[in-house]
Amino acid sequence: MKNISFVIVLVTLVFYGTGCSVLPLLGPTPTATPTETPLPSPTPPPTNTPEPTTTFTQPPPTDTLPPPPTEPPPAPAQPTATLSVDQAVLVYYINKNEKGPFGCGEALWYIKTHFPKTGNIPVDVTNALKTILTYHSDTIGILYHPGYASNLAVKNVELNGGEIKVYLSGEYVKTKDPCDAARFKDQLRYTIKQFPGITTIIIYINGFPIGDVMSRK
Repeated sequence: MKNISFVIVLVTLVFYGTGCSVLPLLGPTPTATPTETPLPSPTPPPTNTPEPTTTFTQPPPTDTLPPPPTEPPPAPAQPTATLSVDQAVLVYYINKNEKGPFGCGEALWYIKTHFPKTGNIPVDVTNALKTILTYHSDTIGILYHPGYASNLAVKNVELNGGEIKVYLSGEYVKTKDPCDAARFKDQLRYTIKQFPGITTIIIYINGFPIGDVMSRK
């Protein structure tokens, strides 16, 4: 054991004498002097400096991050509140499968639009009729749109007391179904009638009463 200590001291002096630095110990610094317990002969005695583990080097710098945006990103769209039947402008379509007083003995069912009722009846009537006139499919769900073939637009809406006059422009196109003329008139009139205070409804197409225009075709 004395010979081992003498070798350790000699190695330490050689390191200091040659100007080499001693590697730091990996793990906690020993606080107690080793005992005189002899080591097993098959195992070589450990040195004071264990073999160093894999050296970790500083990783290379990553790519330069882009500068932050000068403007904040847009806020996500917020869902709009669902309008109730009393709040929304309604549009009406024919239900051929239910009996009623419209068209050829059929019912009218309403659909809510995304337009809220403003209380300005000419504006609300315009929004309702635009929704109907710009839809060119003959069906919407289980309902039927009798004016799908026509190309009409709202030109003006005038309200005088309880009387409302609606001026449409464009082309009325008759379909092969003879009931569609009556259905289309009822669809437009009942959509207009939903607004309070209206007692008389007059509809013109290119300056002529809607009934006269439909009878010419």
